[in-house]
Amino acid sequence: MVLQKAYDRFSYWYFSYTILSNVYFLEPVERWACNAMLVFFLALVLYTSYVYLPGHSVMMLHFFRYLFGMETESDVTVVD
Repeated sequence: MVLQKAYDRFSYWYFSYTILSNVYFLEPVERWACNAMLVFFLALVLYTSYVYLPGHSVMMLHFFRYLFGMETESDVTVVD
C-alpha cells in the first residue's frame, strides 16, 4: 500500500516533468538520453558546489530543511 502510493506519486511527478519540459514528444531513446544528461548535469552541479562551496552548501541544506519543515527556527543557527 505504501509502495503503491509512493509509486503513484513518483509517476505523477515524472508525468508532470515530461509535460512541462516537452520531453513527452521525444522517442524513448531520446527521452532516456535527455534524462541522463539532466541527471548528469544536476549531479555535477551538486558535487562541484559541495567541493568548492561547502559553507554555502551546508547553509542551503539547512534552508531547505527549514523550508520543508524538517528543522525548527531554533535549530537553524546563524553563521558569522
